[in-house]
Order: sequence, then C-alpha cells, then structure tokens
Amino acid sequence: MKPNDVVELLTNHGCVDLSLAMDENSCSQYPVANGGLGDVFQGKLWDGTLVAVKTIRPHSQGGELTGVYQKQAAKEIYTWSKCSHPNVVPLMGLAVFRNSLAMISLWEKNGNLLHYLSKHPSANCCNLSISICAGLAYLHENNIIHGDLKGANVLIAQDGTPRLIDFGNSVVVDATLQFTRSNTGPSYSIRWTAPEILQGITSHTMMGDVYSLGMTILETLTASIPFSGKAEQSLYIHVVIKKQTPLRPTAIIPEKSIYGNVLWALLMSCWVNNSKCCPDSATVWNVMKPLTAEKLVEIPDDAEVVQHEVGGNAS
Repeated sequence: MKPNDVVELLTNHGCVDLSLAMDENSCSQYPVANGGLGDVFQGKLWDGTLVAVKTIRPHSQGGELTGVYQKQAAKEIYTWSKCSHPNVVPLMGLAVFRNSLAMISLWEKNGNLLHYLSKHPSANCCNLSISICAGLAYLHENNIIHGDLKGANVLIAQDGTPRLIDFGNSVVVDATLQFTRSNTGPSYSIRWTAPEILQGITSHTMMGDVYSLGMTILETLTASIPFSGKAEQSLYIHVVIKKQTPLRPTAIIPEKSIYGNVLWALLMSCWVNNSKCCPDSATVWNVMKPLTAEKLVEIPDDAEVVQHEVGGNAS
C-alpha cells in the first residue's frame, strides 16, 4: 500500500490532508529528532507556519510502505486525530512528505519537558505535573492508552502548557476503525515502563500508563530522568527482579511538608507491584490538584503536618 493510499483511507475517517499545504523546500534536509519507528523534521506550511513533520522511517522499494509499518503509521495517526485537549498536542493533519507518510503538528520551540526545565529552572513544576495528569486522564476517559508516557513525549507550548505527544505505542479501546496487530512489537522506555510490561506479562494498559505517569511526575519535579544514578543496562534487574522503585528525593519532596507525604504515597501507589491496586489516572489527577510549591516547603518540627489519604476527595 502506497502512502497516498493510506492518506486517502484516513481522510475518509476525518483526518486532514496537508500534502499540498507543505512547503517542502523550506523543510529541514535531515531529521532534527528520531525515535523507534520515525524521524522528525522541522517543516513549514506555505502560510509560514512552522510545523513538526514526523515520518515513518522504514519503507520498501518504490515508495511503498511495508504492511507492518503502514499499519503502525495509520494506527498512530488515527489515534492522534481523535484527541482534542489543552494538554495533548493537536494533530494538524497528515501528508505525503518526501514519498513517506507523515504526521503534521505545530512546531513547539520550547522542546520537550526536560529541555524546557533546563532552560527555565524556575518553572512551576507542580502545575506542569498537574497538567500532564489532566492530559493522561483525558486520554483514558476516551479509551486511549498512551503506551509511552515520559518527559521526552511531553512538549511545552509557547505559553508553558505541557502537551502529550507520540502515540506510536497507543491503543484505542473499541475503535471504529480497526487495525490488525502489526509485527513491529512495542518499543519500551525502560525507566518509565511498568515491570509487568517489561516482562511481557501484559501489553500496554491504562495501569501501565499510570506507572509511567508516576515516573513522569517525579521527572518533572526533579528535572531528572527516573533512576538517574543507575545505568540503563542494570535497570531490568533493579525494576523487575529486585522490584525497586526510585528513592524519595527528600530535598524536593520533604517528609516534613504539608503535602510531601501525600505526594510520595501517591507516587508509590502508581508503582505498586500489583497493578490492580494502582489508582486510575483520574484519581492521580484529583490528588495532584491541590499541590503547590508552597506545600512542598519543609516546615519546622513544632508545626503540624497535615496528612491526607491518597484516593480521597481532593477537589
């Protein structure tokens, strides 16, 4: 199936074809970023709008996508096209770009979460975390499993709003347009992935997303990747065999603070070994809503630390 055929299929299901709107001569010659199945180019529309152009890399001779990657690309575009929320990057449309199928979204100059935090160390990390929770809760409310939530897949808009992106591992429950399973296999970001998924016990699930959400909240508050002191090669042993979770960063989440113990209990509940005991994303969002930087300030020993129960009514 050629890229044009996939475009026709998806435009018949509501996606916008931007092929003729692309000024290909103004697009970057080489990818500015890449990942498991795709490359990202900086592009421009004829009206001057800067866009991110994500292409599916592997294709066969004659510009014809292999069945495996055509399904993967179509699934990601279809999933993304169904999303409309302030904390999810909107898909502007799709296009045939340099003989490849491509997804088009607005170019976010602030980059991803950690890049933004490195440039803006005084950013409100509590608000960023709450907004990331809101984005995932929206996806789950609409029966969409993200499948690869992490700081690198959170882009920061011009106004500082975090937005979830990259639906390459996503799953739409009860989708109206069905795709047969591709043989590419899911890609894993081991620092953010639940042990049962790493072990192959289950595929991506909403509870797996919540595990990743807990890691992403920690990443946001610390401006550092989870398990930052551990080598990638040893993480499987630490996470799956030894069932270890990240150490509490007491300088950032103090025990003697108004909300520190609530927050840490929430994160630990996201990483619980039995995923059936894990809170859903809406609960995580609700518990996170009252969080402010002031509530994570260490307080004197003689002051009262207010305790809250995770999963309680936090409105």
